[in-house]
Formats: sequence, C-alpha cells, structure tokens
Amino acid sequence: MAATPLVLVGLGPIGRATLARALERRGLAVVGACDADPALAGARLSDLVAGAPRSVRVVSAIGDWKALPKGTVAVVCTSSQLAAAAPTFRALLAKRIAVVSSCEELTWPWRRSPRLARELDALARRKKVALLGTGVNPGYVLDLLPAVLTGPCLAVRAVRAHRVVDAALRRGPLQRKVGAGRTVAEFTTEARAGRLGHVGLPESAELLCAALGFGRPRIVEELLPKVATRPIATDHVRVEPGQVAGIDHRLVATAPRGVVELHLEMYVGAEAPRDEVEIDGDPPIRARLDGGTPGDLATVAALLNAAPAMAAAAPGLRSVLDGPFPLCRARG
Repeated sequence: MAATPLVLVGLGPIGRATLARALERRGLAVVGACDADPALAGARLSDLVAGAPRSVRVVSAIGDWKALPKGTVAVVCTSSQLAAAAPTFRALLAKRIAVVSSCEELTWPWRRSPRLARELDALARRKKVALLGTGVNPGYVLDLLPAVLTGPCLAVRAVRAHRVVDAALRRGPLQRKVGAGRTVAEFTTEARAGRLGHVGLPESAELLCAALGFGRPRIVEELLPKVATRPIATDHVRVEPGQVAGIDHRLVATAPRGVVELHLEMYVGAEAPRDEVEIDGDPPIRARLDGGTPGDLATVAALLNAAPAMAAAAPGLRSVLDGPFPLCRARG
C-alpha cells in the first residue's frame, strides 16, 4: 500500500513533535510544511527536525504549494480557536486536501461557531474531502473514552470525569496558558478576558452528550486558580508560594436525558496525575488511568493515527464520533 502524502501546517512544539513522529511511520510520507513565522520561510525541513526530507522547504502560505500528490492529508497545529484557524482550513479544503487538526474548538464546532461549522462542512463536501478535529483533551479522555466505556451499560444517567495533569511535564506554552507564575489578581483578569485557561471543556461536554443521546445541555462552568503552597521551578516558569500554579476548571452539563460533570485540574507540581471516569448507569462503571494520559504525546498520536484514513473518509466536517477513530494500528 502506498504511503499517505502528509503536509504539516504549524511548526510549534506540537507541530514539530508530530513531524518527528510522522518520519518514523512507513505509511506516511512528509511532502510539505507551512508556518507563518517569517523566520522559517524557505528553511529546509531537515534543519528543523532531524531526518526530514532535505528537499522539502517551509512555505509561509498554503498558496505557495503549486502541486501536491493526490490524496495529500494536512495535519494542522496552529490555533485553539476555530475562528483563527478557519482561513487555514478554507485554503487547504479549497486545494482538495483533507485536514486533521488539533484545534480544540474543531472537535465540536457546532457549540461556539455553528455558522462557521456549516460553512466549512459545505466547502469540504463540495471539494470531496474531510475535516476532523481530534486530540487528547478534547477528543479523547473526557469525551470519546467515557462514551466508549458506556458500551456494557443498559442505561446511563450521568457521567463524571476527572483529569489531573502535571503541567510541569508539558510544553512551555501550555504552562503559561494555565497561568503558572502569575498572581491571583493577574489570573482573574486574564481568565475573564479569555486569555488564560483550557480550551475545549464545553466541547467535550457537548460531544459526550451527543454521543449518549442526552440532548443539548445547559452548561455551567467555573474556572479557578490553583495556588502554589511551595516553590516550583520548570524549564519555562518559576512559581512562588501564593502564586498561581495552574487551573481548577469544573463544568456541569445538564441535558434533558442525562448529566455530564467534568473536572480538569492542570497545574505545575500536580500530585498523582490521573484520569478517572465514573458512569452512573446499569451497571455502574468506574475506570482510572494512573499517571494520566500524557497530553502532548497523546495529541501527536491521535493526529497521526487518524491521518492515514482521512483521504478516504466521507467528505464533510466530522467529529471523533464519526471517525476515523484514532486507533493505533500495527505497522509492518
């Protein structure tokens, strides 16, 4: 079977990690890369990531690609917000390139941006390619995984999921995104302006409600700072006692036929990282992943596991409920 041609759009920490792992897969062939950073324009991809094809140079705009192999799939790692990423998606879909992206809002875009979701769906259908948002959170731990765990249930009344993440083990931009090192006052101001915190918890809730047939939920959220009680230093931030170490994000989604409760703690120095799911059903089910799912690596895996099937996926805007599911298939 021929390798799937792959282009990378966005060469930040996740984009470069995805590129490095893509090079390890026989079923993928990296044929292009794009990043808006002027400093990267024209750079050899091999100078950025060891082992990348020397013949591939970074372009600054998708329109700079004059010809790509048929069946090319794009992995997009740029913005968490759909509105910011939409021009990139439009440009790729217009070239008949299937897209899988780590954009958090793309995992369930019908919540915040139904009009834009319809537009992208219509464009993808016209161009006969698929568009999918996936990742680990949202896209797996707090939505797809709990949905799959209800398989042995005859009835489900509520789902509660709790994720604890040690942000000290994650990339620098994420540590800063959860407010590590800021004062409580700074955190409060930035969080209210939407410049801090995790993107995707409401998307996970709506995705899970849709998967279980609960109906459209009413969502109530609370975002609080997690305050450090001891000094913590990482390669990217330093946190003193009394400063913010990260976030404590809680959500309750009350739908006509069920309830979803999600709790995300993401802060530097978190003790006992874990993912827990509790299903109030017949029978009840409880699952716990000690150590938790390693977010950055898992996001890379979800993107690359879905990518090979994207070229053959049904056209249109899809969710992880539609597939292709990010299964790790054995490779020869």
